[in-house]
Amino acid sequence: MAKDKLHIVLRLRRQEVDACRAELVLRETRAHAAAIALHEAEDTIQAEMAAATRLSADDAAVEAFGAWLPKGRNAVARANATLARAQDEAAQARAHLNLARASAEAVEKLLEKKAEAANQEALRKQQHVLDEIGQRPRPRLVD
Repeated sequence: MAKDKLHIVLRLRRQEVDACRAELVLRETRAHAAAIALHEAEDTIQAEMAAATRLSADDAAVEAFGAWLPKGRNAVARANATLARAQDEAAQARAHLNLARASAEAVEKLLEKKAEAANQEALRKQQHVLDEIGQRPRPRLVD
C-alpha cells in the first residue's frame, strides 16, 4: 500500500512540476513583453529627439519635444519598473520550478531505493532457499 501512495505522491509532484513550468513560461513571456515595451519607449524618445533636432525643425517642434519629454521619460521609467517586476516574478517562478523538480526527484529516488531494497530482499530469500536445499541430505544411489 505504501508503494501505491508513493506513486501517487510522485504523480502529484510531476503535476506540480508541469504547473510550475507553465507558470515560468507565462512569467518569462511577460518579462519579454515588458522588455519590448521598454525598448519601444526608449525608441520613441530617440525618434522624437531626432525629429526635434532636425535642421528643418522649427522652434515649435523643439518646444513640443521639450513639453513632451517628461511624459516620455515617465513612460520609460514605468516600462523599466514593469520589466524589473516581471523579471523578479520570472526568477521566483524559476525558483519554484527548481524546488518542484527537486521534490519530484526526491520521491523518484525514494521509489528507486525501495525497489532496490525489495530486490535485495528477494535475492536474500532466494539465496536462503538455495542454502537450505544445499544443506539437505542427499539421497545415496545404490550401485
